[in-house]
Amino acid sequence: MHKAETLTLKDLIHDFVNKSGKQKLYAERTVMDRWPEYVGEMCAAQSQCVSIRNGILKVKVPNAALRFELNGRKSMIIERINADYTIPVIQNIMFF
Repeated sequence: MHKAETLTLKDLIHDFVNKSGKQKLYAERTVMDRWPEYVGEMCAAQSQCVSIRNGILKVKVPNAALRFELNGRKSMIIERINADYTIPVIQNIMFF
C-alpha cells in the first residue's frame, strides 16, 4: 500500500497556478493584498492599491506629504515586492 502524500491548500493552489500559466496574474493580486506588508500598516491605512497593469502598480494616496514620502521610497518598495516572487511583478509604482 502506498502512503498518500499530504499537501496543504497553499501547495495545491500554488501547483494549480503554475500549471495554468497564471503566475503573474496571481502575483499581481497577491501584491495588492499584501500592500500593508510592503509599506507598513500606517502608510497602507492612508493609501489604496487601485490596479496593476503592464507592471505598473497604481496607488491612490490622498495625503500629499505621504505621497511625497512614498515616491522617495519607490525603488525600495519595488525591490521589496519583487523579492517575494520568482518573476518580476512590479516595474513601476504610480502614486496619485
